[in-house]
Amino acid sequence: MGDYVLSNAADADLAEIYAYSYRSFGEAQADTYYGGLSGCLRMLADNPRLGRSAGTRHQELLRHAHAGHVIYYLIENPGIFIVRVLHHSMDSERHIES
Repeated sequence: MGDYVLSNAADADLAEIYAYSYRSFGEAQADTYYGGLSGCLRMLADNPRLGRSAGTRHQELLRHAHAGHVIYYLIENPGIFIVRVLHHSMDSERHIES
């Protein structure tokens, strides 16, 4: 069973996703969406090869979509390192440092 570690930026992303969902849709929906994201992170930690390449600029970086967001991560034994969790409409090249 793998584990995951959040970067400071990914931790802030998740906090903002929850806050936005809470303000926009209420506590129950925010909890449901956040729970889905958390489950997806655990699934990726257990199955890190599920993601696909995030592009040529970040050769080792993988991406996996979950609902309206995309999880960007690196495989690190024995788990994964979550770099960012961005809304699908955000420019990942701009928001992910090289």
